[in-house]
Amino acid sequence: MSVVIVVKVSEGLVLGADSAATIQGRVERPEGPQEGILKTYFNARKLLQIGDFPIGVLTWGTAFIGLRTIESLVREWEYEKYWQSQEDYETQYNQEDFQVKACAEGLCKHLSKVYAEEFGAQPDQQRPLTGIIVAGYSHKKFFPEIWRFVLPLDSDGKIHDQRPDLDGKPDFGAHWFGLTDAIVRLHFGRDERSIGIISEKFNIPHEEIHEILQPLQYQIPFAVMPLQDAIEYANYMLNVTVGRYRFVIGPELCGGQIEIAAITQNKFNWISRKTWSLGERGETE
Repeated sequence: MSVVIVVKVSEGLVLGADSAATIQGRVERPEGPQEGILKTYFNARKLLQIGDFPIGVLTWGTAFIGLRTIESLVREWEYEKYWQSQEDYETQYNQEDFQVKACAEGLCKHLSKVYAEEFGAQPDQQRPLTGIIVAGYSHKKFFPEIWRFVLPLDSDGKIHDQRPDLDGKPDFGAHWFGLTDAIVRLHFGRDERSIGIISEKFNIPHEEIHEILQPLQYQIPFAVMPLQDAIEYANYMLNVTVGRYRFVIGPELCGGQIEIAAITQNKFNWISRKTWSLGERGETE
């Protein structure tokens, strides 16, 4: 499970993610079968940079496809496209016309193939969801792009522009994906489950309830928000979710170190990033 966030402001783009990855399933044990969440890791990498480009990938939902992590599969696509040979590295990896949309389309094609091989025989409703955001700056573009796809793919099989321009002008704001109930409660002043409860009890259409609760939503001026404040906003929202899963009864589905990157026209800037180490349980002399 995961929580990830992307914030688009006029000065740049901020991507952030937690580090928890859970394994769900069923295993047979001497004392009886165990079913549900079997294991939780807190060092998954859900925020990745593509090469040296000002482009990042966020992933949420299932952290594994078969025996591979999502990070491993993303890196495989990156390797095959840019790193497979020295010649490719010189002629393709440094090409100036690299485009965010093309990156998203290529990654979607690669992951879709692996996903279909692993889950294609299962009914649609039983297939785990894997969400991907590819976001950043294309060559010679002043404003960033945000492209999204979710496996299994929609019926049209296409990637989607998460925040397209409005009337020819860039649209600024934030999106969050994964386990976001705590963020929705804070930001919109409601719980999505309450909409259904109220609708069923009082026979009020969902749209009308949303309109009634609209004044509870916090107003945030993303268009004029400095990039540093966007970084702090993303960190705050992610911590709200991590805290919710730390303290509320139930499995800790979000947690671990929060990773954040700020992307500008020509640079991918790591703000918070995990490093390999012996960890808390390691011993050194």
